[in-house]
Amino acid sequence: GANISFKINYKILYLSDSDKQIKAFSAVSEHSVKIKIPGISAGDTLQILCRVEKTDSVYINSRKISVKTTVRVEALQKSSTEAGICIGLSGTDDIQCQKDSIAISNLAESISKQFDIDEEIELSGGKAAYKEILRSDAMLSDISHSIIGDKIQIKGNLQICTLYIADDTSDSLQIIENEIPFAHSIEIENISENISHHTDYLLNKYSVEALPDLDGENRILHVSATILANIDAYSLCQQEFLTDAYSLSQNFTLSTSSVKAMLISEEISGQFVLRDSASKTDELPAIAQIVNVTALPGEYSCTASEGKVTVTGNIICNVLYLAEDADAPIASFAATVPFVQNFDCPQVTDGMQVLASICVNHISFNIMSPSETELRISVAIKGTAIKQCNFETICEIILPDTPYLEEASDRPAIL
Repeated sequence: GANISFKINYKILYLSDSDKQIKAFSAVSEHSVKIKIPGISAGDTLQILCRVEKTDSVYINSRKISVKTTVRVEALQKSSTEAGICIGLSGTDDIQCQKDSIAISNLAESISKQFDIDEEIELSGGKAAYKEILRSDAMLSDISHSIIGDKIQIKGNLQICTLYIADDTSDSLQIIENEIPFAHSIEIENISENISHHTDYLLNKYSVEALPDLDGENRILHVSATILANIDAYSLCQQEFLTDAYSLSQNFTLSTSSVKAMLISEEISGQFVLRDSASKTDELPAIAQIVNVTALPGEYSCTASEGKVTVTGNIICNVLYLAEDADAPIASFAATVPFVQNFDCPQVTDGMQVLASICVNHISFNIMSPSETELRISVAIKGTAIKQCNFETICEIILPDTPYLEEASDRPAIL
């Protein structure tokens, strides 16, 4: 098993008792969990992903709330083994060998790198200055990579949605959306036509603060973010191995062992758009204006069949909105959007293992009624279909005390 430690950063919005204004504060809770991972051994690498799926809160008193959070913990086990493979015998002139070959993928390089985004964004002229930032959400979108020289070039966008109290006469609630394009290069060692690079990305850290401009007004949004990039390079190899051998002059016995390997059969990539409606419950106030919609992949699974990969899962959305209600000027509700998507993969066959990651690229929304909103979610998927390749090869030669064959009757027949 594995012991996993993580922390949850909370941003809590609340309505003040004294002045009936929306305020916010931050809190952090640290946790650890032990999960069972069958077959894990020393030297294996674990890639852990923890993500919040749902948060419920209960009001206790004017200074305390009880929070219950559902966290999904996923572990991807990466193990690499070095195996010596016999490709021939020598020692006497009359040895005859039987060989075979198999296509396998070898792990050539594994890289995990972090890079930072540090940007100052000036508020547009039509917006009031920041008085207090209540909440800021960020997501990665449209990430791509390419090989340039001895580097892998990563490009993408950091999308930001910020809810803040404006520095105006009424302390109004304002929403501002920003997009920060980024590009970063990471050095790689293995580059050739038969090497494929598999990447995934995670927004590791994110924070914002309001800064004054030259006139002393808080019109600058300082954004700090850290992105984690994991890169695995695999080389395609046509591996030759020895399966049998005999000699007309010597007697020996061959022992075999099983070698486990894999073949990356096909790359899987695609995008699809989900359209669905989300409704609030009756006890929540009516929707006046949507602040932001966050969307994260929930539970999903991939299955392989002849020429096709099917991805089944759901996207968990949280809708934060403003309401025309003095007692509850802001509220939120959750919605789950299920999906089933098929991808054509000509090289895929039944029983192959499919490793895929899902990310949300874009979210748009439209208020249909005071209780319902339409969601349009652009989802990207990328991954690989893997074929397990197990083969038997010679691992040991055992010679008797008198290996030489003198009598013709003791010699093996030739087929």
